[in-house]
Amino acid sequence: MSDATPISMPARGTRRGLAEAASLARSPLSGSPLSGSALAKPIARIGRVSAALAAPHPALWGLALAVALLDAVWLRRTGIALAPFGFGVAAGLVAALLALAVLFGPILSEPKLRAMALASAGLIAVTVPIAVLHYLTATWALPLADARLARAEAALGLDWPAYYAALQAQPRLAWWLALAYHTSGPQVGLTVIALSATLRVGRLWAYVRMFAVLLLTVVLIAALVPAAGPFVQYGLATVPDGSIETLGALWHLDALEHLRAGTLRTLALEDIRGLVTFPSFHVCLAVLTAWALAPIPVLGPLAIALNAVIVVATLGAGGHYLPDLLAGFVLSVTVIGGRAILRGRRTRAPGLLTEPAPHGSRCPG
Repeated sequence: MSDATPISMPARGTRRGLAEAASLARSPLSGSPLSGSALAKPIARIGRVSAALAAPHPALWGLALAVALLDAVWLRRTGIALAPFGFGVAAGLVAALLALAVLFGPILSEPKLRAMALASAGLIAVTVPIAVLHYLTATWALPLADARLARAEAALGLDWPAYYAALQAQPRLAWWLALAYHTSGPQVGLTVIALSATLRVGRLWAYVRMFAVLLLTVVLIAALVPAAGPFVQYGLATVPDGSIETLGALWHLDALEHLRAGTLRTLALEDIRGLVTFPSFHVCLAVLTAWALAPIPVLGPLAIALNAVIVVATLGAGGHYLPDLLAGFVLSVTVIGGRAILRGRRTRAPGLLTEPAPHGSRCPG
């Protein structure tokens, strides 16, 4: 989908399907007691609702459903139960956001609020089942790859324990790096708000789609290359209480141990932690967020600078090896570049027609 896609454009095929249905309703051979005009109104209403929920892409909702079904089967086989409260709240929130998207779409015509609600619903809908899948893959208990990652890091010339010792000698610097690292999550919300508010809706849909692709890819790779992280590898898994410098590097270890041992019996949404070491999803998200916000005046350069700091902070505050960062960077650049190539091919495709944006809307990429 082009970044210039109009925010109110129905999904492909929607208009054609509505025209065929309306034509059928008007046909004297249909045998229906309803007149064409009487049937056309509910069909048009259904079309407006489906168009309001079509973005970011129908495949996104299909992916969320497919992963959720896989989770259900896997949970049953492993005997792990889901704590209902957190997951129920997430499902209710998605439903409420989708209802708001319908309200702000064909009913009230508030494109900024519709985009905000729909993007938020899509992000939650794909993140929750993929997060559960992430935990389930850890039950495979494949051999940890820490030794291999440490050797690769040494071959690249980085002495991780020496780097960590240097950070400990500069506690103020370490604190600021950790603070930057922990802004990665809130920046997702900021990106949704900023792109919606500036009506860069095509870019917003692309951001949500690539977020889902990157998250699922990282989880699948990490399932095959599990690792505990350098704090465990180098025997540095003890930190002062309340320290935020290594919170992201250590808070997953207890869950990882129980999952690999097969002793986790109940999974609560609020207890899910990132178990990924290789590749770094924080780096993927930093690159993707910087790309998404780059065209926005003032905010764009600030986002690029902040996310560059996040990449550096991921090494210590996130407890990652250098190969984790490099792999995350290559993966995110590949996904973003692949989208640009596909978009360019669609633009050059013969006979491709692009609908103009509705009057008064602005959807730059």
